[in-house]
Formats: sequence, C-alpha cells, structure tokens
Amino acid sequence: MIVTDQKKLRQVSVATTSQEVKELRLVSKLREANKTAWTEGCGLASIQIGVPLRFAWYKINGREGVLLNPMILRTWGSSNLREGCLSIPQSYVKVDRPHTIEYLTNGKKNKANGFLARLICHEIDHMDGILNIDKVVE
Repeated sequence: MIVTDQKKLRQVSVATTSQEVKELRLVSKLREANKTAWTEGCGLASIQIGVPLRFAWYKINGREGVLLNPMILRTWGSSNLREGCLSIPQSYVKVDRPHTIEYLTNGKKNKANGFLARLICHEIDHMDGILNIDKVVE
C-alpha cells in the first residue's frame, strides 16, 4: 500500500545495504505497490510504502532499475514540466528539474538525462522528505 500521509512521507530516509533490501523484499514490494496505486507509475521510493530507507525501484519502457543510497553529484540544464506523484493522488504540478544528472548509486557513478534524470531526482527528493508539491513553479 502506498503511503499518502505527508507527515510520514517527510521523514528523511537512512542509508541501507543491498542485503537489507533483499531481506525486506523491497523490489517485489515496490513493484506490487505500483500496481495498486491510483495510476501505475514509473517509480517508487521505499518511504512511499512506509520503509524509510534510501532505496527506490523504477521501470521505464519495460526496463527496471534500482537506486541504492543514491546521491546527485552534478546537474546540467533544466526543464519545467508537470509531474505526478503516487503518494499525492490526482495531483500534477509543474516542477523544475535538471535535464542531465551525474549521480551515485550502489557506489557507482552514472549519468542520466531527460525523463530518467527527472525520475531519479523525484525519488531522491522522497528519500530526503521532499514532495514535488514543495517545488511547484508557476
């Protein structure tokens, strides 16, 4: 079940390990929660199912990925687009996000751009207790 209580969602998540992720079966729990949301989304942070760990799962164009203790290292450009959040049903707001990011996940440096960069930033915000409604731009 996806958490919609903003007090719980504003908790700052703590670092985790791949072992803890496996023991808690977070990938399968996040997949299942996504299927039961008000609309099927493309990503969920574990805080959104009540587990305040720095972990997220996503699926874009049939490809799945995970974020384990992610951190943004650098950003380039930006775009102001509408985005939704599975924890805030039926709400779409304009948010300014970087177009390209360099980020660390599971100790490895990666680069993402476009929609994937936006998704990663959105999930990292969840881990930091920040919701997209906190970043609305007109």
